[in-house]
Amino acid sequence: MSEAYHPKYKWRRTKIDERDVPTDNDWSGYDGKVVVGRIQLQAHGLKQDFWLWSGHGHNVAKRHLPHQGYEAEGREAMRKVEEYYDRLLENNEIRR
Repeated sequence: MSEAYHPKYKWRRTKIDERDVPTDNDWSGYDGKVVVGRIQLQAHGLKQDFWLWSGHGHNVAKRHLPHQGYEAEGREAMRKVEEYYDRLLENNEIRR
């Protein structure tokens, strides 16, 4: 069995507003103040128990695909978000 992925960016439970109660099923990743992406455990439907990942990042012209998908493990979904964000920085010549 392979070792669990260790995220390189800061991840914390998503909190939409002051009334929102963060859960272990919804996480947002940060590079400083920049939101690199989000992962959410799907509770229903065909992808139940899979993690939806969505890559975000800086407001730039050169976006790329895929920018979202599903993974069986939360840490693998984090990896996908972080890989997307790193490619976004590289393709737009943005240095961290």
